[in-house]
Amino acid sequence: MPDSARLWPLVGRDAELAAFDSALATPRFRGFVIAGPAGVGKTRLAEEWLSRLPGRDVKLSRITATEAARTVPLGAVAHLIPASVDLSDPVRGFAAVSAVFAGRERAAQHLLFVDDVHLLDTASTVLLRQLMDAGLIRLVATLRTGTALSDAAQALTQGDAVRRVDLGTLDQEKVKLLLESVLGGTIGRRTLHELFTASQGNVLYLRELVLGGLAAGTLTTDGQVWQSEERLLARTPVLTELIAARLGIADPRARPALKLLALCGQLPFPDLEATTPLEDLERLAITSTHHDGRRAVVTLAHPLYAEVLRDELPPSRRRGLLLAQAERTEGHGLRRRDDALHIASWRLAATGTADPELLTRAAAVARHAHDYQQVVTLLDALPEGYDTSVGLMRGEALRELGQWERADDVLASVEADATDEFQAIAATISRAMNLLWTGDRAETALDVIAAARARTRNPLGRRLLHVNEGVIRVFSGEPSEGLHVLDLELSERIGEGVDVDAWLWGAMAKSIGMTAVGRVAEAVTWAEQAYAAHREVDEHALLSHPAASVPPLALALTEHARIGEALEVGQKGYDDLILTRTPGPQAWLALIIARAELLAGRVKSARRWYAESATTASARRQSKPQRLAFSGVAMCAALLGELNAADEAMARAEDYPAVEWFPGEDYLGDAWRRAARGDLKGARGLLLEAAGLARFTGHGPSEAWLLTDVARLGGAGDVTARLGEITKLSEGRLVALRTEYVRALASQDPDLLLRAAKELGQAGLRLFASEAATTAASLWSGSGRSRQAAGAAQQARYHAASCEGARTPVLTLAESASTLTPREQEVALLAAGGRAGRDIAQALHISVRTVNNHLQNAYAKLGISNRQELASVLGIAVSRGSVE
Repeated sequence: MPDSARLWPLVGRDAELAAFDSALATPRFRGFVIAGPAGVGKTRLAEEWLSRLPGRDVKLSRITATEAARTVPLGAVAHLIPASVDLSDPVRGFAAVSAVFAGRERAAQHLLFVDDVHLLDTASTVLLRQLMDAGLIRLVATLRTGTALSDAAQALTQGDAVRRVDLGTLDQEKVKLLLESVLGGTIGRRTLHELFTASQGNVLYLRELVLGGLAAGTLTTDGQVWQSEERLLARTPVLTELIAARLGIADPRARPALKLLALCGQLPFPDLEATTPLEDLERLAITSTHHDGRRAVVTLAHPLYAEVLRDELPPSRRRGLLLAQAERTEGHGLRRRDDALHIASWRLAATGTADPELLTRAAAVARHAHDYQQVVTLLDALPEGYDTSVGLMRGEALRELGQWERADDVLASVEADATDEFQAIAATISRAMNLLWTGDRAETALDVIAAARARTRNPLGRRLLHVNEGVIRVFSGEPSEGLHVLDLELSERIGEGVDVDAWLWGAMAKSIGMTAVGRVAEAVTWAEQAYAAHREVDEHALLSHPAASVPPLALALTEHARIGEALEVGQKGYDDLILTRTPGPQAWLALIIARAELLAGRVKSARRWYAESATTASARRQSKPQRLAFSGVAMCAALLGELNAADEAMARAEDYPAVEWFPGEDYLGDAWRRAARGDLKGARGLLLEAAGLARFTGHGPSEAWLLTDVARLGGAGDVTARLGEITKLSEGRLVALRTEYVRALASQDPDLLLRAAKELGQAGLRLFASEAATTAASLWSGSGRSRQAAGAAQQARYHAASCEGARTPVLTLAESASTLTPREQEVALLAAGGRAGRDIAQALHISVRTVNNHLQNAYAKLGISNRQELASVLGIAVSRGSVE
């Protein structure tokens, strides 16, 4: 358990702390009250502010009010009253206490902190109010909302001289900041969502959930991201006691209804007993009410309430309540679509079985709600021998859950047993997609499709299979071949010629293929159309949630240099996938978001998304995204100078096979860690090899990315011509921007570089813009044009401010080594990275003596005397070992 998990920082309360400071500086200030429900951090906020007071002229005293002290008049403040004061006569006694306080040193303000002021006895409250009114003390108090206050307590905590702050729960972004501060690492977005939902931003609840997860081993890190086991948050005894106490304030008559809500999730008003005081429960924030159509529905106000209440119920009582509610709902006639789901789930939980027809109807409802685990649970309860449509639904759900082998068994069985040709085709297509996403099995998927086409006689069926073949070819690294099929077979409108699911798969694949071959504007149009259509037909599609159509759109927008839109669409889609528990596309969408963040220059953010992709893929046993994800982590770590982390990430990347998407991009991590050690030549060689792979498979954007990085590492002249060819074949704005940037680098013309920097910055490509402006500044400085150099340097700093600390050779060499010759730069970089003279000589095909001569020249030009200073001047990170 990290030590930081025991020391929770204060997050998201800057405005309240500023309000404290403002109040203390106000002469009329007499009191400051922090109000809010239990657990939001009232005491923590007060203590944080009070801890900042040493050094000011302030004397601090503290009172902790309790229920026990409340029964004794002045019991809470007894330690503040001098022994010489006689309180048998309250009037004289209070006057004597005031005289004592007045006689104390007046140079300092006397601050009195009262924790839980609502628990003070009346006598203590009256005394404190008198001391406040006399200007002898200033009060800082915490007050729990939702409790009745006496007249004396209201007088103490209200008035013009008392400032009140109502403290609310933290929003999700602040919870994220808090968790990552406590855990010392990135928190997975699904885990963040689950912890935020369970705690609802209540800091005390959140703390106990985290401590419970750490102690139980359900909240762990893989070195990249903290993740909890899905739907398994551990409570501590402290949290259970807190919630039990909270529920204990409710009218005892409401207990049966609360337990029924805990079991059933939500219930309509009429199904709760007439004697249940629902208005009181809602006032106490124990239940909440919302409208589902015309029906008012009651739920528990907090998900943790249900867990504690369920724990109180023995199995026999649970069964009785669930069966009674099932009968009650059946008596209403199953008027709503989700009634079947509720009844089947309740009966299954109570008895382990339910009516098969009801289970099937319930599974269909759960499927359209994208609750795939519920689908599997319901259908697994069916007896053997149910029709192929049920098997198809089960296989689809297993695939969405990443249970690849079970899904293949089920779908192969449906394919073999189907008596209806189109059900067999549906099973074939689903099975082929399952095979496609399971490791390196695209050829097997194509064989399955080919076999089905050979035995299919219906023209529509053959067309469906042909469309699916095009999908598989696009996703398996053959975009031109796949597009040839999809351009021929796929209509522009959903439902024309092929069924809904086949069209959606085809439209997504078509957009991705178009992006790969440079038809980027068309790709955006198709992706937008597919996303819109998916939202319209969600009720009728077996395919995942509509957010599954977001990855092609985010990718196409990125390659059209609409980076901000790509990130907005991608992140919303990712959150929708988490919210609806649709894990299938998450790892791929995280990769696409990471690429966009990296292009925007936000290297730390990109690293988070690459790590998110790797962790999500691992949890779902998806091997395909992981090589790209870990290579991305390595690249970002290298750009941040964290070479040990880059080495570790690349070692993990090598455990996974190369993926057909983004061919060659899995070389980026290795290339950039070499560059970070000064081996620019080796890095360029890797990137050129990778670019050859992308060119061979026809993936223009990936090839353009790799060649751009060759240019950024000193090889601009070697790649300009090929980038120009790619630009002619692509209508994507991003490729054009890359080409103009590389041409400017190759020309070493500061005017062209500054023009490129402006265009790159406008497109949101801030790291490229900073590099271009930095190079322009260096060139102008070298030619003695200091005024132009200063202006370019200012632009470079402006763009670099958004790049989260990224450092590249373009930046470090332009700033620190503009006086070195190209060969001196190569030798100096390798030496700064830790290479021995003999290794440098071998790598550059020169003699050791020549290496030493170049090093001495570099030392003289840079005004240094050793390799350690050289690494510092060139901004080269040094770690254990070196790249072989």
